[in-house]
Amino acid sequence: MSEQRLKDRVAIVTGGGRGLGEATSLRYAKEGAIVVVADLDKEPAESVAKAIQDNGGRASAVALDVTKRDEVEEVVTSTVNEHGRLDVMVTFAGVALFGPALDCTDEVWQRQFDVNVTGTFLCAQIAARQMVKQKSGRIITVSSIMGQRSGDRRMSYGTTKGAVIALTKQMSGEIAPHGVTINSIAPGPVKTKMWLEANTDVEASSAGYLGHIPMGRLGQPEDIANAAFFLASDDCSWITGHVLNVDGGFIATGVRDGIF
Repeated sequence: MSEQRLKDRVAIVTGGGRGLGEATSLRYAKEGAIVVVADLDKEPAESVAKAIQDNGGRASAVALDVTKRDEVEEVVTSTVNEHGRLDVMVTFAGVALFGPALDCTDEVWQRQFDVNVTGTFLCAQIAARQMVKQKSGRIITVSSIMGQRSGDRRMSYGTTKGAVIALTKQMSGEIAPHGVTINSIAPGPVKTKMWLEANTDVEASSAGYLGHIPMGRLGQPEDIANAAFFLASDDCSWITGHVLNVDGGFIATGVRDGIF
C-alpha cells in the first residue's frame, strides 16, 4: 500500500455528500485522513461516510447549513472535541443558479451570496480561529473560473465566486504568521449533478467549453479532488493566498485556431 500522506489529519468537507465534495472526501480518506462529511442533506453525507468506513477508512456524517454560524460552530467544536484538532477545512458547499443578467432576481442574487460567499466566510473564519490556536491548518475555498472572467448567464454566480477569491486573498495574510494557509480551487466545467442541473442546454454548454479547453475534455470530480489533496498536503506548506485553476488550460488560453 502506498504511503498515506494525510494520515490521522482531521478534515471537514462541506458539500461532502455529492459531486466534488464526495470525490474529495473519498480521496482524503484514501490518504489516511479522518473525514467529517458535512452536507445540507445528511443522507448523502451518510452514504459517503459509510463508503469510506466500508473501505477501512474513518469518517462521520453531519448535517450542516453553512449559512448559519451556530451550525458551523457546532460542527467545528464537535470535531475538535472528538478528535482533538482540525487540520483541513474544505468549502465545497455551494449553489449554481444561472440566468441572464437582466433577469436576475433579488432572491437568486441573495441565495447565491448567502451560500457561496457567507457560507465560505463562516467556515473559513470559524476554522481559522481553531487552527490559529493550533498554529497549523489548511483552509481550502472553492471558487470558479467564472470568478475570473465573464460567461453568459453566469453574472450572479460568477460574482459570488469572484468574492470567494477576494476573501481567500484577504484572509491569507492575517493567518499566515500562525502557520495556517488558505488557498482556493477554481474548477472549470465538471459534469457534476449541480452543473447538469444549472445548465438548461447541457450539450450546447459542453460544446461551448470544449472549443476552448486545450486538453480536449471536461473535468472529472477526481481532477478537483487531486487539487484538494495537494492543497491539504505538506507539499503546500509555503503556498497561501493562491488560486489554483483546475480547468484543462481554459483560463490560460486565448484564441485557438488549430493552425500551426
